[in-house]
Amino acid sequence: MLEVRYSNVMNNVSFSGFKEKELDLFFSICFKLKEYGTNELILDFEELKELSNYQHRGLQRFYKDLDQVYKKLLELNFRYEDEEKITRFVLFNRYDVEKKKKVVSIKINEDFKYILNGLTEMYTKFDLLDFVNLKSVYSKNTFKLLKQWETTKKAEFEIDVFRDLLGVPITYNTDNFNKRVLKPLVEELQHCFKNLKLEKIRTGRKITKLKFTWESKKREIEKSEIELEITQSLNNFFEKAKKNRFLTEILTEKNIYKLTQMYEEDQLKKGLLYIYKQVKKDIPNFSYLIKILETGIQEQEIKIKIVNDEVPEETENKSFTTEENTKDTKEVENPLLVAYFNLPESIKSGILESAKELYLKDVNIKNMNATHEKFFKAAEKQYILKVLGGEK
Repeated sequence: MLEVRYSNVMNNVSFSGFKEKELDLFFSICFKLKEYGTNELILDFEELKELSNYQHRGLQRFYKDLDQVYKKLLELNFRYEDEEKITRFVLFNRYDVEKKKKVVSIKINEDFKYILNGLTEMYTKFDLLDFVNLKSVYSKNTFKLLKQWETTKKAEFEIDVFRDLLGVPITYNTDNFNKRVLKPLVEELQHCFKNLKLEKIRTGRKITKLKFTWESKKREIEKSEIELEITQSLNNFFEKAKKNRFLTEILTEKNIYKLTQMYEEDQLKKGLLYIYKQVKKDIPNFSYLIKILETGIQEQEIKIKIVNDEVPEETENKSFTTEENTKDTKEVENPLLVAYFNLPESIKSGILESAKELYLKDVNIKNMNATHEKFFKAAEKQYILKVLGGEK
């Protein structure tokens, strides 16, 4: 789960004027900032778009939306009150949209780092994916308010306060408020809160409060088990990929099963080798993993075209009959080996490392010594073929 977490103080702030995508961008930034304390966060555009489910393509539109987020943050009424004083503040003291580098540089106000960091009690948390998939700005704002009361499954609001927190126009009369705000948001939030119900509480003849109630989602008690069989060669590639610390958590047994159902083994090997080398940041979700994996599969597709070269006169009648020459010819003609020798050095080195690991496992030793280096060199192509799936 991509968990957004912040102090309940932020639920007292009205996000009036924020559009749907601006809210998605803001809370995606909050998600990334929660582990950074007062350190500067540098967030690249592609990751931010992925987290916020940003669909617009043009960069100019993205620049504008990022700028609007900060402009509206400056206008927000962030306020803290205790027994001694009342303080109003800006949450971020740095917010740079760097167009050339395609990153956003953000730093949280040190005096108020507790809003997003070091939380131990009185905080709200929710799944960022659930939030960005909501369509209405009223649903998004209500979603985060209700999540504050997830443990009790009950939340009650003064109707005027609720309207203000959601940014409902003052021109909306009761009929407009019911039809354009309350009814649509209750319908949309049914997907997030089981059996969500809204009760309008009256004082005399006037509705003064809104009470939301919902139920706990039942946990699935019994789960069927699926036994997945994969080759040792493919398993070596998965284990290799997991050594990249950014891939360890995303390559769960469940996700490995999904990948084996989606791709052929040789495609998976190419993709896994690519992400092991290329991924240098957290993977937010499975769909993002698929996007990078497919890039690797497509980029590494190699077509081998064999042409007949003219045989030089001096070798035209030479007979290749020795055992060594026969073996070499066979290996050179193997398409997998031809493909291997045409790969970039960075990719070949990864395959060679996997081949060495297979050798060490076969001879039951942990580390190479000089003798085993020689033995491995003699059998190197054989083990490369094993890694590539050309020899079982």
